[in-house]
Amino acid sequence: MISQTSEYALRATLFLAARPTDRPASASEISEATQVPPRYLQRVLRMLAREGLLTAQRGTGGGFALAKVPSAISVLDVLKASDTQMQRIQRCPLGIKAHRQLCPLHRMLDGEAARSEQTFAATSLAALLAEAGDGRPLCPPGSPGGVVVPLLGSDPAPNDDRN
Repeated sequence: MISQTSEYALRATLFLAARPTDRPASASEISEATQVPPRYLQRVLRMLAREGLLTAQRGTGGGFALAKVPSAISVLDVLKASDTQMQRIQRCPLGIKAHRQLCPLHRMLDGEAARSEQTFAATSLAALLAEAGDGRPLCPPGSPGGVVVPLLGSDPAPNDDRN
């Protein structure tokens, strides 16, 4: 549902949302804090800047910063800027022409997609920071399970050692 690029974009924007607005962060600083590969992160940051979510400043003291206050950027804004589109079911996925309406299964799946989209649109970066409590929306590097961005109040999945 959410691409790796969008996951990285959410990590980066949450990291920047937790910083003072007058302190841009270098790509290497963001990469280290979010555990995103530096070269891939560079592409993600440029994409977010092109879409107007980040500002990029070159030179000494430069780096990346949010272009808007965290309360004005929704999770859906970040997803759309990083090329994740919410997939909605408009017609029968099986191509059955007699199905003029969605069957109960596909109607339920589309309803859940619509609810996810609404939740992502209604959840700002500021709300995620507030939910984190300590101002750290990402698990600390080296913690069990790696870096996780806790979206919408869900707890990270516990490690399952049965595999």
